[in-house]
Amino acid sequence: MLIVRADLEKLRKIPEEERYADWPDMLGWVKSLADSGIRIEGAPLSISGSLVSKNEVRSDGPFIESKEGILGYDVIYAENFEDAVAIAKTCPMVMQGLAIRDVRQLLSPLTVHSID
Repeated sequence: MLIVRADLEKLRKIPEEERYADWPDMLGWVKSLADSGIRIEGAPLSISGSLVSKNEVRSDGPFIESKEGILGYDVIYAENFEDAVAIAKTCPMVMQGLAIRDVRQLLSPLTVHSID
C-alpha cells in the first residue's frame, strides 16, 4: 500500500483550485499504474475528518503531533518491497515535493499469526 502523507495545515491554506492544479499529473500516473496492471485500487481522502478513540472524538485534527496527515492511498502489486518503494518514488506529488508516500506491506490475518 502506498499511503499519501502531506502537511494538512499547509494544504488548508492553499485555495482549492490551486491545491488540485497537479491532479492531471496524478491522474496520468494513476492511469499508467492501472493500465500496466500494477494498481489494484486507491482513492484520495478528504483533508478533514474525525479521530475516534475510547474516550473522545476529535474533529478536524490535529490528529497527530505533527501537522502531517493522510491524503489518500493506492494498493498496488509489486514484486517485492524495494519494487514498491521504486514505484512510490515515481509519484508526481513525491517528485514535486508536495507529499511523501508511506510504503507498507498488506498482511493477511494468517501472515500476522505466523509472525508471532
